[in-house]
Amino acid sequence: MVHITQSDIAKRLNVTRITVSKALRNHPDISTETREKILRIAEELNYTPNLIAKNLISQKTNTIGVVIPDLENNFFAYATDSLIDTAAESNYNVFVTVSREKQENEIQNIKSLIGMRVDGLLVCVSEKTKDREIFNLVKNKNMPLVFFDRKIEGLNFSSISFDDKNGAIFALEQIINKGYKKIAHFAGYQNVSIAQERLSGYKEALEKKGIKINNDWIIEGGFEIKDGYDAFMKLYKNKNLPEIIFTVNDRAAFGAYKAAAEVGLKIPDDIGFVAYGFNETVQTFSPALSIINQNPRKLGRAAVNLLLQEINNNEFDEIKTVLIEEEFLWNNSIKRK
Repeated sequence: MVHITQSDIAKRLNVTRITVSKALRNHPDISTETREKILRIAEELNYTPNLIAKNLISQKTNTIGVVIPDLENNFFAYATDSLIDTAAESNYNVFVTVSREKQENEIQNIKSLIGMRVDGLLVCVSEKTKDREIFNLVKNKNMPLVFFDRKIEGLNFSSISFDDKNGAIFALEQIINKGYKKIAHFAGYQNVSIAQERLSGYKEALEKKGIKINNDWIIEGGFEIKDGYDAFMKLYKNKNLPEIIFTVNDRAAFGAYKAAAEVGLKIPDDIGFVAYGFNETVQTFSPALSIINQNPRKLGRAAVNLLLQEINNNEFDEIKTVLIEEEFLWNNSIKRK
């Protein structure tokens, strides 16, 4: 492969390489006529800029590294799509890596992105993440990092997530006000920030309404379809079903839907469901799932904008914790008494 350089263009037009460089950057020193000639020859020769050389000079790569747990989960797919679009608006490219909910993959992904000299990192930690050493490495390299959706406390990195605790309290209070008191919670792994916040909101909502918490109705597990299915079957086999099941996300709710159908229960007549989710996907549930609505596109856009603020502020000493407000959508998986 032949790589055309600025010097090749300069020789073709008998001008200096500096002239070519300025013309390609639309510098005011270069006349319109000369710039048009240079751009025409550059296009004719299929010239592409040497980004590596450019980056060495500017000390910036105009790239962002992203680590997400799973692309099969529509929530992360929508969020990633949004952050790519948002980054492009500021002329940034995005390298997306996937941890598959494994800490060792997450560590390797972050190391690879650091090696690629990205200008900053957006990280949604895996459900298995406990080791903080890789994030200390990021801190030592003075690289901007923003946690989005899931985060690790106490590391002095900015974060952006949904206001999960208050979202749960608001939704469950409305459900309780309709006369429901027997509410179970399929919780995510409690080492994950969002699972902690959602369980905390569940407990506080019940306590505020004077409902005694039944620990048998709190089942810790993962965030996947199988986790919701297994949790439902555990309650069903113990003949210990509540009126309402509040799940950590819509994927767990989908698994619980499947389990309820297998044992012959009808939703919402025999049992109701509410979960964290977002409107684009819950309409595929039958009946449509009642949700604490989270907009992943809004999350992706806000995460990129927060990271770019830190990239463009060399000191970025101010640690920000941003919470995005949620709304409760009744839909059809809870029968209104």
